Amino acid sequence: MAAMIAEPDLARIDATLGASTADGFSAGYQLIVHLGQSAVVLRSTTTQHLLTIANASGGVTPGGVCIPNGAEFARVRRELSAVAPGHPVDLSAWSRTATLVPVDLHITPRSLDAGAIHAVSAELARGNASPAASFDGGLARVRSLAPALAEAAVHGDPRVLLPELIGAGPGTTPSGDDMVVGTLAALAALGLADAASRLSAAVTPLLGATTAASRHYIVAAASGRFAEHVHQLVDGLVDGMPARTILACASRWGATSGVDLLTGLAATLRAELAHRTKGAA
Repeated sequence: MAAMIAEPDLARIDATLGASTADGFSAGYQLIVHLGQSAVVLRSTTTQHLLTIANASGGVTPGGVCIPNGAEFARVRRELSAVAPGHPVDLSAWSRTATLVPVDLHITPRSLDAGAIHAVSAELARGNASPAASFDGGLARVRSLAPALAEAAVHGDPRVLLPELIGAGPGTTPSGDDMVVGTLAALAALGLADAASRLSAAVTPLLGATTAASRHYIVAAASGRFAEHVHQLVDGLVDGMPARTILACASRWGATSGVDLLTGLAATLRAELAHRTKGAA
């Protein structure tokens, strides 16, 4: 018998899961990938769609659900932790009775603070983030490619560089992939739809070289949808938030993932600023 997840009192959900959310959850899920303190990742047994059920600190991710009530999330996580890996999880009753608040995860063009972009770039260059030296897997080299990726994405051809990045570096979502997602977020915030389309088209044939979780987030980013913590980084650069505050926010997301994504985001924004400055001159 499938495990039955009880009803939460409130959940925020990626709006693209559709108006008929209950029907979407009726297909059935299996526990895979991750059972952490702040998030649980499931996979649909029919569509292979990944579903992340997160607490308030995890926020809403593409195709995911966030349960802000800490006690409620803890209860759901506890019930899921009792399910054997690969065993079906029935979420249909949960989704029919929950109060589901849709969240639009698309990043739209914004007016960005040039000073904040340069300040964050300077902090990253000084190594005032998660130190690359403490991780295996070529993280330092992956991050060193951020300026070249940014330049190719904004005004060049990213196809030559992407094979060196997709699946490269440590993590469930490898560092190179996180940088690509950050680059796509920057292109969305800048309103560079053509550049985003070129990068998305170039990365799609390479997705077999990385993890299931990373494929999920890259595909979502290619459609313009990003996790709420990515929105927080963009909002910080819009509002002119202090650079160290933005880096602290990024550092709370995974061992290196948040900083890797911010590295791609900041490099791409800086590359576009440089081109605009040259054009004005």
